[in-house]
Amino acid sequence: MKNNELIDFSIWIKSNGLNSVIPTDLETLKKLSVLDLTKQKLRELPSSIGSLENLTVLKISGNRLKKLPDSICNLKNLRNLQCENNLLEELPKEFGLLDSLLVLNLNGNHLRELPKSFCKLTKLTRLTIAANLLQEIDDEFKNLNKLLYLSLDTNDLKQLPDVFGKMKALYYLDLSYNKLTTIPDSISQIDELETLLLEGNHISNLPSLESHDMLIKLNLNNNELWELDFDLSKLEDLQILTLDNNQLESLPQSLCKLKKLRHLSTAGNLLINLPECIGELENLIELDVEDNLLHSLPASFVNLTNLKVLYIDGNNGVQKPEIKSLEYCDVE
Repeated sequence: MKNNELIDFSIWIKSNGLNSVIPTDLETLKKLSVLDLTKQKLRELPSSIGSLENLTVLKISGNRLKKLPDSICNLKNLRNLQCENNLLEELPKEFGLLDSLLVLNLNGNHLRELPKSFCKLTKLTRLTIAANLLQEIDDEFKNLNKLLYLSLDTNDLKQLPDVFGKMKALYYLDLSYNKLTTIPDSISQIDELETLLLEGNHISNLPSLESHDMLIKLNLNNNELWELDFDLSKLEDLQILTLDNNQLESLPQSLCKLKKLRHLSTAGNLLINLPECIGELENLIELDVEDNLLHSLPASFVNLTNLKVLYIDGNNGVQKPEIKSLEYCDVE
């Protein structure tokens, strides 16, 4: 039976003019571990692809695939599946049988939901499902506790269940451009988190992020935040903080304790003044406070001796400060 399927796959290769890319002899196909069909204008894959039992890497990105054959779930040794920028509307029901998968890229498809079996992919370390149409995530998503990198940005998620509690090693989490009004409290239990991207949601209240003392980048742009009501100083490794286009009227004094902060952006808020202690941000290289309600900069501003780039336009006549290190300011 396997040989018949391999013959079918060999015929499919030839009929699609792919014999310059993929071998067609059966012995080589039987042992094939990497198959790259990227950008081949494919509209479908044959069911015989399931006979490539030694496949560990399958690349089918940049095609026109609306679905995957059920037989793809037979690829028990598959560790890396790249399937971005297709037209997938659904995944096979038994997709969870691909339980050797470590890396899965489904970015840029038309997926509205994931099959129940999806949460059996418990070896996954890297999962990207950005730019789809996902409306919800199942509670069983918590089983994906080996994840190091997770991107769910640019979907239609209105809420997320508390699934992050056991994802202790997750270092990158992107939930940008969804319809979230809150984020789960369990996010505070992710011990290793270094990048948290929440841009472009409707978040007005944040759970405390104080536990994330390894966080390097935090993006909260384009939300509905009125205040940051947790102790920012606990994020002692933070280097990049962006808060553009919220409703912030002030910044907490604890911001000034972020000694490693290099980039701070609070453009498009309602800030009347900046914290008097802002001069303590000794490693700040770039600051953007455009389009706020500032009349002046704090006296301590002159202590920002590493500041190179400053955006202050769109305020109430704020003057360019005298700082020797400054290489660019949008106000003369």
